[in-house]
Amino acid sequence: MANGMARRRVVRTMKNSWTGGEAARALETHEENLAVAVHRHEPGAFERLLERFEAPLYGYAHGILQNAFDAQEVVQDAMMRAHRALTRQYDEARCTALALRPWLFRTVRNLCLNKRRGKRHELEQPLSDFDDGRMGPFVHLEGSDLERKQEVELLRRAIALLPVDARELIMLRFMEEMSYGEIVKTIGGSEASLRGKVFRSLKLLREALEKKGVAYAV
Repeated sequence: MANGMARRRVVRTMKNSWTGGEAARALETHEENLAVAVHRHEPGAFERLLERFEAPLYGYAHGILQNAFDAQEVVQDAMMRAHRALTRQYDEARCTALALRPWLFRTVRNLCLNKRRGKRHELEQPLSDFDDGRMGPFVHLEGSDLERKQEVELLRRAIALLPVDARELIMLRFMEEMSYGEIVKTIGGSEASLRGKVFRSLKLLREALEKKGVAYAV
């Protein structure tokens, strides 16, 4: 191959890529009930919330901040704020109506953006000490376990090369499987504008993958 670079193959599969699906809506309903459970101080409710969201929120925060310590700090702060809001500030009607997942991601996003503004000149650090073992439905990788790990690492590095707004959209849409409605609740805007931004973000990702010598199917 050109430049002696071995070509790799990444096969991407998307579920309901442009419209969202019933699974996302069913999950959101379940999470709304979890918000009510936390509000009612039901035993183990907040622990279940942590178990469900801590890892994906960390991955999202790290995707924005590219710094493991800062991402951990942001998620801890977000969870403390969530607990305070659900148990002290919101009544049960508001908890019932709450779209929990985008609400939590929006809280993390705002904290991340505040931290970025305060640390513009610091070096970014790679994600090296945390891996929840998933890339969502974004990729289906063929080959041995070692080959898959190598491909996932290449994909992570390619995503890290993107502008923060592009990698944020890719994480939310394809790694977290958010519907466009959920993404609107998380970052604002309209569904129509987000579809265009996701399309452009994927184009940037293809270009980043090419720089890594990765063949792609997108």
